[in-house]
Amino acid sequence: MMGILIMVPLTALIFGPFSQYLSQAIANGLVALLDLSSILTGVVFASVWPFLVVLGVHWGITPIQLDNLARGGDPLNAMAAGATFAQMGIAFGIFLRYRKNKNLSSLSLAGTVSGIVAGVTEPILYGFILRYRRLIPILIISGAAGGGLIGFFGAEMYSYAFNSVLTIPAYGPIPQYVFSIAVSFVVGTVLTFIFGLGKEADASVATESTSETMNESKEEVEAEKEASDKEEIVEGTQIKIQSPLSGELVPLTEVEDEVFSSGAMGKGAAILPTDGTLVAPFDSKISSFFPTKHAIGLTDENGIELLIHIGMDTVQLNGEHFSSSVAEGQEVKQGDKLVNFDVEAIQQAGYSVVSPIIVTNTDSFKQVASEKSRHVEPNDSIITVVK
Repeated sequence: MMGILIMVPLTALIFGPFSQYLSQAIANGLVALLDLSSILTGVVFASVWPFLVVLGVHWGITPIQLDNLARGGDPLNAMAAGATFAQMGIAFGIFLRYRKNKNLSSLSLAGTVSGIVAGVTEPILYGFILRYRRLIPILIISGAAGGGLIGFFGAEMYSYAFNSVLTIPAYGPIPQYVFSIAVSFVVGTVLTFIFGLGKEADASVATESTSETMNESKEEVEAEKEASDKEEIVEGTQIKIQSPLSGELVPLTEVEDEVFSSGAMGKGAAILPTDGTLVAPFDSKISSFFPTKHAIGLTDENGIELLIHIGMDTVQLNGEHFSSSVAEGQEVKQGDKLVNFDVEAIQQAGYSVVSPIIVTNTDSFKQVASEKSRHVEPNDSIITVVK
């Protein structure tokens, strides 16, 4: 009720009129730009079109498009196709690069199909581009490429339709229009495939890519899960890794995320923390530290590369409930405080706090074995690495 009482007057008195004036200003600017250069208009319009959609001011351009149609043809909606097919290309690029990740591949393929068939790209825009901001420059570049070509060829829309493959006959000249939107699609696909979504998404494909080279069969993996969580240590120089957290030590195979539980990223253990203080498990150098502070990589003098990931999918919190005063490249001593995090707040936000601790270069050692499940405190041994 309070939301309605506040937002309805604000919408009627402030947001509505502001959006109307902003839409009109954008529309007038486009008309002036179109008189100046159709190529420049195509580049600019296709670059900003998705962001006009986000702001909801794109409807202010519709009257101009309808007026253009009444005069024979509308170039603006044709130019917008550059941005639309760029988004489809980005979704297809995500599918190609992350096709072994079930969640990303299914969502990106669905977004690609909905765009191609119906011209609906909101799932791509809100589900990927605004979530993974490194895609925004790719969207601008690929959209501008197609929009500029459409302006160059003078392509127009001759009957009102959303931009999709099925509505291509509504535009003309068709060969030039098809070539232009194909450029947007291909550029979006290639750039997305090359640059990807970032470290977090790239790590998610490790399960399938590593499983292709694993010598263990599925039956052997299941047998390993059923085996004792205390492995017999082989001969060699033993290095003990201490616990960086207070909590319950659990086998890595019990972590819900298959990226970790399968051992694809390396062997180790996991801890269900009882407090929110993460300390250095050994003398080491901080080799990587995510901006969201939910994951940190350490490397010690023995060459052990350790990844500590606080919680599951906590990257979505974007650093909320996490704090730290350390930085990548810093030398730390065992027991030094690395990260503070609010266990209760993270759980209330709907995220698991079980934290994998993984030796990511497991193959560099004879053995990486976790200790038996129990309650642990910092300085308690949890993992044995044998050189």
